[in-house]
Amino acid sequence: MKYVKETPRLVVKFIDSETEEVLFEIRDRNWMNIGELFTTHYVTTLMEQEYKNKNKPKNVIVMIAEEYSLIQ
Repeated sequence: MKYVKETPRLVVKFIDSETEEVLFEIRDRNWMNIGELFTTHYVTTLMEQEYKNKNKPKNVIVMIAEEYSLIQ
């Protein structure tokens, strides 16, 4: 049995902590630029852009997801 990644690219998901609803995703990231997503300023800016005229969730979880496929 062997699992492999089809791409080195990552998906960053922003999730409402209370409802576990995926708020939005940022696709096609890599390990080199993932650190910029975890600053307070950047997360605040993204939430302001995505939820400009909507109720903003009280707590947000930021997760990085990577998919592995079974090939053997």
